[in-house]
Amino acid sequence: MQLDKSASHATGDRRAVAGITGKPVTLSFRQCLIALIFSSIASIIGYLFGTPEDAVFTACVALVGGYMALNIGANDVANSVGPLVGARALPLGAALLLAAIAGTAGALLAGEHVAGRIAFRIVDQEMVRDPAQFVTGMLAALLGAALWVNAANLFRAPISTTHAIIGGIVGVAVFAIGSDAIAWSEISLITFGWFLSPLLSAAAAVFILAFIKSELLEVQDKLRAARTWIPIMVAAMAALFTLYLIAKGLTNVWVPTTPVLVTTVLGAFIAALAISGPYIRRNSMGLANRGQAVRALFRVPLIAAGGFLAFSHGANDIANVAGPVTAILHVQKTSDVSLSPDIPTWVFILGALGLSCGLLFFSSGMVRVVATRITKINPIRAYAIAMATASTVTAASWIGLPVSTTQIAVGAIIGIGIYREFRAQRTLEKRDVEAGIKNAGTGNAGTGKKRKRRLIRRDDAIRILAVWAFTFPASGLIAALLFWIMDRLI
Repeated sequence: MQLDKSASHATGDRRAVAGITGKPVTLSFRQCLIALIFSSIASIIGYLFGTPEDAVFTACVALVGGYMALNIGANDVANSVGPLVGARALPLGAALLLAAIAGTAGALLAGEHVAGRIAFRIVDQEMVRDPAQFVTGMLAALLGAALWVNAANLFRAPISTTHAIIGGIVGVAVFAIGSDAIAWSEISLITFGWFLSPLLSAAAAVFILAFIKSELLEVQDKLRAARTWIPIMVAAMAALFTLYLIAKGLTNVWVPTTPVLVTTVLGAFIAALAISGPYIRRNSMGLANRGQAVRALFRVPLIAAGGFLAFSHGANDIANVAGPVTAILHVQKTSDVSLSPDIPTWVFILGALGLSCGLLFFSSGMVRVVATRITKINPIRAYAIAMATASTVTAASWIGLPVSTTQIAVGAIIGIGIYREFRAQRTLEKRDVEAGIKNAGTGNAGTGKKRKRRLIRRDDAIRILAVWAFTFPASGLIAALLFWIMDRLI
């Protein structure tokens, strides 16, 4: 058996990935202090924006919501910057800063379009006769999910925070009301998205990588092909980002007509093409006609793709904070569980701050897990992963479907690894056939033993998949237990 060298080198930073192998990671004093400061800020924000009679309660809810946002930033950010760090396109600190800025923009500009689904479509509000029970249950679900994500962070296990919050809501609802209260059709739709989205992301990543190999790396004049195709890829990415931003992120301030929308998107494509074309030509001058030179030209497009992915991540995962927090405050204030309220601006700001803080100060180890523990990543593979993940997450946000950015990103990485193994295996088989023919001609028959090339760390991939499977029931059980305790204390 022949192993990928990158798989052996991936174990170099034992401390960064200790948690995935079963050893928990402790927080430093600085991290504990940052968490304490942010928790205080979250409580103050909630207190200031709460009504006089509910200021303390609002502060407590904001504290729990901020705690959840902090953990989401520490966990899910690996999906945004993992490919960047794995390909060495950016150092870790710069990658985290990019993800913090883009993720905050996505949460504030485009997060509202998926936030309402989680809070008000999973449980049948007609069966919730006691508003106080709804408030307690939703608070228990949010806290239970946050605790489970926090535990996963300590063990450096990338999980789906969307899984966690939906599992918490379902667990509380089943315990408090019964299984009939769950909108199983909605759960089925969301679950279908969980299974389908990684497959789509993997297929998209393989398609992008196969296209790049076919049109850029396996042609006679690689630099000429790079000057042609890389600007087009950058322009297509800019057009997709512009379409999503205008059609979803800016609908509160501007709703363009279809001709204006098409013109704007086309303008973004042309502008990006005009800027990236000369840039790629200038940077390709003097480079050798080799695949390594083409990979180097993907550095800037990869950074842009990572920013796009972080934006989509912020737009999608802010729902895991904003939805439950808004539901709790709305029902506490109005005793009405039948209406889906607008998300207050301060809730989005709180969630965005939590995501950014968790990202900047608590996510470095998780980034390394995604960047090094599944398969080797270079700039071209990272670009394919980032674009496939961003496109899939953006499509999910477009239709208002909560999905797992963790599953989508890891699905793309595994898809790339499978594709690499497929190509490597075909190369080995071809060499074996040629060697067999040569040996047969000289009278030296081969052993017939079939060689295999393993380019995916299967133990880590299986371990991550197992944690995914356990997240939904674990967060549900924790939330149900918290509800049982809170229901008797309050």
